[in-house]
Amino acid sequence: MILNEFDGGRAVIEPSVIEKIEGMPKACIAVFSYKIRDEWVEKYNAEIIGDFNSVTGMKPIYKVNVDGHEFAFYMPSVGAPAAVGELEEIIAFGCESFVFLGCCGVLRHDIADGHLIVPTAAIRDEGTSFHYVEAADEIALSPRLVKLAEDTMNDLGLPFVGGKTWTTDAFFRETPAKVEKAKSMGAICVEMECSALQAVADFRGVDFIQFLWSADNLDAPEWDRRGLSTKGESVSAKCMTAAIEISKRMQ
Repeated sequence: MILNEFDGGRAVIEPSVIEKIEGMPKACIAVFSYKIRDEWVEKYNAEIIGDFNSVTGMKPIYKVNVDGHEFAFYMPSVGAPAAVGELEEIIAFGCESFVFLGCCGVLRHDIADGHLIVPTAAIRDEGTSFHYVEAADEIALSPRLVKLAEDTMNDLGLPFVGGKTWTTDAFFRETPAKVEKAKSMGAICVEMECSALQAVADFRGVDFIQFLWSADNLDAPEWDRRGLSTKGESVSAKCMTAAIEISKRMQ
């Protein structure tokens, strides 16, 4: 298969064609929720410093300052290929350390709605990561940054669980058999970007960590939507508190 033929050579189109943005912070926080993005852009009077420009329209990148910690802030697109394209661009714009946060489906029914999860590794059930690292079933997140995230949450008094995530391209093809397979491989949750984002971070030599909040439950006789439709509103405060403190400690 072509996905097994990893080629680490120079690409026809390299991110070096993208110009850096003057004043772009080195730190970046990215949240998969327009409700959380809009809330925190307003709360901290965020300044638009750039944008992702594509055929589907413009998406703003903000500069935010919280208690002297300056960081870029944006809402990534859902799905590994789109999220990776934006990550490549913002690395080229000048960012070097990244905290991503978003929701996930749980594969363990005992993980409560809205509970925080720190992925330690990701099952690579998507195609994008195979263009950045050699083929393998999974990819590990940085043990150093996992520990940093866990220590931060402990210091903030935020309950969380650590474990493996299942990254898949096909939201509507999470069949019962595939759910059971992911569980057998140790996954406790499912999302659509983590393994690919980590692969880019490894390839480009930048710091990346992601944490998740639990939403829908796939570990039940029937799918349980739970808090999926709230799009992060109920967990905004604790998630952004954690993200900002993790970002501070990564510097």
